[in-house]
Amino acid sequence: MSTSAPPGPPPQAIALDLATGNWKAQAVRSFVTTNIAGAMEDLCKTENIFVSADKIAEAADLHPAATYRLLRFLSTFDVCVEGPDKSFKLGPVGAVLTPNNPQSVASAVVWEASLTPALGWDKFDTFLKTNKSVAKEAFGGKDMWAHFAENPETFAIFQKAMTGYSNEEAFFLFNPDLSPTFDLSGFKTVCDLGAAEGTLSLFLAKRFPDCEYILADLPEAVARIDTAALPPTFSTEAVNFLDSVPKADAYVLKHIIHDWDDENSEKILANIREANPDATVFILEFGPMPGPNVPHMSKGFDCHMGVILSACERTQEEYNALFSRCGYSNAKVHLLAGGGYPLYIQELKPVTE
Repeated sequence: MSTSAPPGPPPQAIALDLATGNWKAQAVRSFVTTNIAGAMEDLCKTENIFVSADKIAEAADLHPAATYRLLRFLSTFDVCVEGPDKSFKLGPVGAVLTPNNPQSVASAVVWEASLTPALGWDKFDTFLKTNKSVAKEAFGGKDMWAHFAENPETFAIFQKAMTGYSNEEAFFLFNPDLSPTFDLSGFKTVCDLGAAEGTLSLFLAKRFPDCEYILADLPEAVARIDTAALPPTFSTEAVNFLDSVPKADAYVLKHIIHDWDDENSEKILANIREANPDATVFILEFGPMPGPNVPHMSKGFDCHMGVILSACERTQEEYNALFSRCGYSNAKVHLLAGGGYPLYIQELKPVTE
């Protein structure tokens, strides 16, 4: 009988690593919010040379010993790489947390690791008893949208995060090699529903320049858009898409349906159908969700959406059932990077009698 230890860490170590996962989240958040990421981007330069922790701390106006301790920890999960004599350079994860990287996810990291989502997860035990949002318990009796209305600084962080997600995801939609089957060229007007600051559509316009784009979102979101800087083919419209949507030939909904339960998701799709019964709808969400025991971002976000919004990520079967109830068929699925990226696009066509 073999007495050799199994490969990899024991289950107890894995359990403790999971339990202390928030330490990693907060370390990465501080890497961004204290501008260590920006300082290293400047100091390490394009050659990504090693720079002493003391110089990084000086550039970020931080304590050198504390900065070294953080960087040493971050080096264990590829945010940075430790070299000789307490020197560091950016790792592959740190590179996409720098402010000038076109694929930066820094703002998304700052939001997801912030206090607001954590307050919701702190009530996860309650969610497990009800399968309903615990936002009101977490945010003093208000749902998340009311919480945002009373806390504009928090809403600004959230909106910036949505733009950060768009920066990353738009890169895949802008690049035909990464999304070869996705095509908007046959549509005159495209409505970006829940557009935030319009980042996604600005990228799409580079690939599909003949379309006219409508950036539609809540009034407080539209107010953040610098309309003077938009191309002439762009317009904005302040709407609550649970009530109505602008008329367009195609609608792009990125991370919208996963914010809502089936009842409200059906309202959104019904409003699109009322605005233009012939329109094509593109649903961009995490997925496709794989089967049992297979890791995927959609499975974690499913819990997150439930805790905060009583919403969910969906399996393909659940999506298809939702679309069918709303009079749409899933005409085509577009995978990104050959399925290697956790976002995908479902192209919906109205069902004709």
